[in-house]
Amino acid sequence: MNTDNAYYWTITDKKRQAVLVRSEVERFTNQFFFDRDFIFVEPPVLHEAIANKKSEIYVPLYNGKYSLSSSNALFMGMYASEFNKVFTISRCFRDERDTLNHLVEFNILEAEMLNCSLDDMIELIQSYLEFILNRLLESSSIKASSNLMARIMRLRDELSPRIMTYDDFVSNLSEGDYDKCRDISDIDYLLSKQLKEIVIIVDYPTKFATWTSKKKGNGKSIAMNILLPESYGELCEGCERTNDVDLLQNKIHLAKAETIQWYVDSVKKIKTDRCGFGLGIERLVRWIVGADRISDTRFFPRIKLEDKNV
Repeated sequence: MNTDNAYYWTITDKKRQAVLVRSEVERFTNQFFFDRDFIFVEPPVLHEAIANKKSEIYVPLYNGKYSLSSSNALFMGMYASEFNKVFTISRCFRDERDTLNHLVEFNILEAEMLNCSLDDMIELIQSYLEFILNRLLESSSIKASSNLMARIMRLRDELSPRIMTYDDFVSNLSEGDYDKCRDISDIDYLLSKQLKEIVIIVDYPTKFATWTSKKKGNGKSIAMNILLPESYGELCEGCERTNDVDLLQNKIHLAKAETIQWYVDSVKKIKTDRCGFGLGIERLVRWIVGADRISDTRFFPRIKLEDKNV
């Protein structure tokens, strides 16, 4: 059976509603960042391949030279070195299994800023979420659904994230249910089921933080992670980026990733603190509309075939 043919007949009003919300979210996202003098940039979908990178999807073209974009963080850092404040909404691909919170093909909002601290970035993200919810409440296409309006109004009124350190967060988890030594991003759905409010986790362990993050000391990095409650999982991950050229150069050498030397060369030009984050558009839409799973946020979602009935 053709999967797309079978899918077409399962399109519901809830999925149509999600597509409308997604359209408005992308429109208001552009408005938010343009109003703050960000430059829109468009990183490539095809990245030069780095062998054995986690969740990478490699393209069988040109002797395996390319992989599909799984994150644009490096390109965003390079763009920021040229233009100071940049953002994009772009297509990314990851070979991940959990179809409740993961898609093989998805869209991500990424922003990178010079002259920015972690606190500044967290404030920006909070302002962004409030802005999106308020604008949705003013949207004529959203006003057509009283139930959706009521949900968005509740989310807006309850939008008061609690900031916690990683150590404090894991100390409050139910004993015996989760391995506290794992990266929260790997078990975000399970963890978020325990939450009743949005949590911003800071002082992230360096061993779990991205290799571009700035170290804080004592095994911690200046990194953050936003978890939504009620099974909606991780919404956003970001950090203050390191400008330690020697550290970055060593990471590239150990990974045998000389093809991204350009990233180190662009960092050499940066003399200020800088931050960047990525926020999943489908995850944001799932939370806003209250969809059961992330595949309900877009038409013809792409998931791993072995998980299609999960």
